[in-house]
Amino acid sequence: MSNVTRPHHGTGIIVAVPGLGTLQAYGATVPADGSSGYAIGCIFHHIDGGNDTAVYINEGTAASCDFNALAPS
Repeated sequence: MSNVTRPHHGTGIIVAVPGLGTLQAYGATVPADGSSGYAIGCIFHHIDGGNDTAVYINEGTAASCDFNALAPS
């Protein structure tokens, strides 16, 4: 692998696409429902998460997010 993706300094944003919003982010606190700027399907890495609370997906909209934990089945 020759290229490494680096997070935007201090924002928790890993990947953002103009016009869509943030596609991948990380942080100690999962964004509150209703927050804006996270694209539909955005993956959030909860760095303080534990069993079944480490990875979330936005099932809301870019205008009003709804992050839900991705738990193994």
